Amino acid sequence: VEKRVLWVLTIALIVGLSNALMAPGRCDVQPRSRENCGYPGITEIECSSKQCCFESNVLDVPWCFKPGPEDG
Repeated sequence: VEKRVLWVLTIALIVGLSNALMAPGRCDVQPRSRENCGYPGITEIECSSKQCCFESNVLDVPWCFKPGPEDG
């Protein structure tokens, strides 16, 4: 069981780091302009592993969506 917990924490760390390294503002996409990058019920970890953005606080729009263009 401890190995499984360590594995889950490692994956979460990798996902968190990949999101932190994504250019700032790339996930600042207007909710109605989001291009779907997942499926209904996708988790934040699954979404991030696809190099997509996740924001679940707006209803009736994709929560897992493609990042916007890089600034500059």
